[in-house]
Amino acid sequence: MPTTIITGRDLTLTIASTNYDAQATSAVLSNSPTIETYQTLDGKAYKHIDDQWTFDVSMLADWGASGSLCEALWSATESAPNTTLAASLTAATGAVWACNILPTFPSVGGSAPDAQTVSLSFQVVGTPTETFS
Repeated sequence: MPTTIITGRDLTLTIASTNYDAQATSAVLSNSPTIETYQTLDGKAYKHIDDQWTFDVSMLADWGASGSLCEALWSATESAPNTTLAASLTAATGAVWACNILPTFPSVGGSAPDAQTVSLSFQVVGTPTETFS
């Protein structure tokens, strides 16, 4: 069977009913499970007890631009830090992962003469849902 190479194709963040998707350069949804290990008389036993999901996004900074994602994230974090934002990630194959994330302040600044970039690590609330095509 030939190797299939999958690329990330689309990321959408929804803030106050507005979709943002133009600035992302990288998006990674990852899980860090909590697994307890118990030593029994028969040997080790493992129990998966929790999942901690994060959604890491790298993007080009767009401060001051019309419809700025950086400014929307800043405002959402400042005004409603405990209110989740909708996010979805689509692979080139059409598989989609949707989740709710807590807003976080984007960083400000960068090195000259490079383009300003922002790296964000969002806390996912709940478990992402997937739709495989």
